[in-house]
Amino acid sequence: MITAKAYCPGHITGFFEICDQPKDPLKKGSRGAGVSIEKGVITTVSLKPADQNMIKALINGIETEAPVTKSVVKHMLKLTSKNFTVTINHKVEIPIGAGIGASGAGAFSTALALNKALNLGLTYDKAAQIAHLAEIVNKTGLGTVLAQSRGGVEIRVKPGAPGIGHVDLIPVDPDTVVVCGSLGPIETKKMLSNPEIREKINRIGGRMVDELVKNASIEKLMKLSKRFAAETGLMSEKVKNAVKELEKNGFVNASMAMFGETVFCFVEREKANQVLNILKKYFDKGIILISDINFTGARILGGNI
Repeated sequence: MITAKAYCPGHITGFFEICDQPKDPLKKGSRGAGVSIEKGVITTVSLKPADQNMIKALINGIETEAPVTKSVVKHMLKLTSKNFTVTINHKVEIPIGAGIGASGAGAFSTALALNKALNLGLTYDKAAQIAHLAEIVNKTGLGTVLAQSRGGVEIRVKPGAPGIGHVDLIPVDPDTVVVCGSLGPIETKKMLSNPEIREKINRIGGRMVDELVKNASIEKLMKLSKRFAAETGLMSEKVKNAVKELEKNGFVNASMAMFGETVFCFVEREKANQVLNILKKYFDKGIILISDINFTGARILGGNI
C-alpha cells in the first residue's frame, strides 16, 4: 500500500468577477477577493496495484460520489502507465457547498497527495492546475484553487489557474480570525449559469477589484463585499439581518460568502466568541465556526512511498 497526505485551506470569496470567456480552461477563472482559512480539508490517498483502475472516495468516513475529486484522480491516472485501486479519504472540517471552498480544497489536496503517491514529479502549480480544471469542468468554482495556492487575505488580480492567474495579498494582523455561520448551499452551478446574475456580478465585481488594489485593507474588502452582495441581490434576509446585528454591536467587517447562505466576519481573536454568540441566533440549525487565517496555502503533509 502506498499512501500520501495533503492539506488545503478552506476559502471564502467576498466579491468577484466571472472570467470564463477564454477557450483554454486554464485561463478561465475569476478576479476577486477573499480569505483562506485554516480549517479546510486533509486528504489521505491510498494506492494498491490492480488489474484496472478503481476509484473510491470517502468524506469523513462515508463513501460518496465526490465528482470533483474523482475528476482529479482520473486525470492523474492518465499520467501513469500502471493501474491502481485508489482510495481518497477526505477529512473535511468545513461545511460543504456553503461558499467555504470545500470542493476546491478536496480537489487540490487530492492532486498534491496523488502527485506524491504516484511519483508523477509534477510541480506545485502543475498539480494545482489539475484541481483548477476539475473545478471548471464541474462548474463548482472559478478562482478558489488559485486563492488556496497562496493563502492569506487575497486579491485575485489576474484570472486563471495557479501559474497563470495572479494573486496579491492584503497584509493582515495574525491575531485576526474569521468567524462563520452557515445554513448551507446556494448552488454555484445555478448562479454561474444565470445570465442576469452573471451580468450583475461582472458589472459590479470587476470595478471592485480595481478599487481594492488602490486601497487594500480588510475594512475596504468587507465594505466592497457588502456592497457587492446587496447590489447583486444575492443576500438573503437571514444573512442581511445577521450582518446588521453584527454591525450594531461594532463588528463591521462582516458580509456574505459567495455562494452560500453564509456570513463571515473578521475580528480580533479575543472578541471572536462575541461574534459567535450573535451568529448562533441566526445559524443555530447550521454550522458556526471560528478559524485562524491560513497563510501557507495548500501543502503536502507526508506519507510512505
